[in-house]
Amino acid sequence: MALFAGAQTVHKMSKPTVKADVEIITEQPEGDVVVYSRSGEYMTASLYGYDATHQTGQMKITYAPDGKTVYLLDPLAYGEGTGVWVQGELSDDGSTITVPLGQYVAFNEEYNYGLILAWGQNSLVDLGDGYYWMDFTPDEGVEAVTYAVDATTGVITLVGSEGDASAEYPNNILAHGLAGVWSDDSSLATIEWGSTYTPLSEAVAAVPANPEAVEFFDCGDESGYTRFDFNINLQDVDGNTLHSDKVTYSIYTDQDQLFTFDAATYGEGNGFDQDMTEIPYGFSGNDFYLHRVYFYRTNSGDNPLLTRRIGIQTHYTVDGVRNSSDIVYLEVIPSAIENVNTGKNVASERYYNLAGQEITNPSGIAIKVTRYSDGTTSTTKVVK
Repeated sequence: MALFAGAQTVHKMSKPTVKADVEIITEQPEGDVVVYSRSGEYMTASLYGYDATHQTGQMKITYAPDGKTVYLLDPLAYGEGTGVWVQGELSDDGSTITVPLGQYVAFNEEYNYGLILAWGQNSLVDLGDGYYWMDFTPDEGVEAVTYAVDATTGVITLVGSEGDASAEYPNNILAHGLAGVWSDDSSLATIEWGSTYTPLSEAVAAVPANPEAVEFFDCGDESGYTRFDFNINLQDVDGNTLHSDKVTYSIYTDQDQLFTFDAATYGEGNGFDQDMTEIPYGFSGNDFYLHRVYFYRTNSGDNPLLTRRIGIQTHYTVDGVRNSSDIVYLEVIPSAIENVNTGKNVASERYYNLAGQEITNPSGIAIKVTRYSDGTTSTTKVVK
């Protein structure tokens, strides 16, 4: 769950564009490709706060024909979906992979800055009035990140990182590990630790587990900052890991009305020229993130985005076979919640703080997840 409470991050991750003096590898290099499931913890940072959570998704590694060169696709959990490969080297005995720091994992040609790999530790500076600065100190003399490769299992582990997202504030944001910093001012965008990559077996058709509808914020005008936060579950209903590049999601409003991101409105800023109703997992742009989308719509006026609720559904397509989860809704109009859930029996009520951690005695702003006896759920933001 996001911690930014309606605030927009300082930088928006977007599809990289090639600049003459910045090397960006977006085409899959020649070699054998292995898909890995990503786990560990990471933190994203902005002027408004931070979000420390578990890594999800996948990373691909291409092993070049020379038996030595490797290429990692989306080495940072924060940047998954940007589609950039960074180059590394496999040791002679195959026990380690080293990846030089300073490589770009995204670049914005319009604003002449990008996201580059770094290694070091972070600390929090409280600026007051609800604003923070996440300071990053690079490790002097460290020129490459190292991954250990288990010869038996093929599992790859980031070496030398540490942190604990479940610790109490402020220790839950103090970490040492692989970071992404903005090239224009060296400020921290993300840092990750405990990263482990497990080889995935070949993809097979499966029904994806339900996603989670987290939060909705209506900006009240046409500025484009109305947003919907969600979490996509990269497991099937039996608990098996899905291949993220075969996962898409769709947004629905009110009475199962499929939302279309039309090219005329969203295309130019997000890099597509045809209307989209299914968004690939990890697709990024000015208005698309791993856990969030923005709309150039509001709930007011003659053409409201919705009148009652917003939902998300995930799809998984393997060899032409497409399976979908349930549509999971977030009720955003209080009166509608009462109407929709009238007559249902409440099976359980659970509360979470804005970091996504379950709490027993909520105070302040919390997220309430109500599960009904018919298996449906509703998620609302409450103030205790």
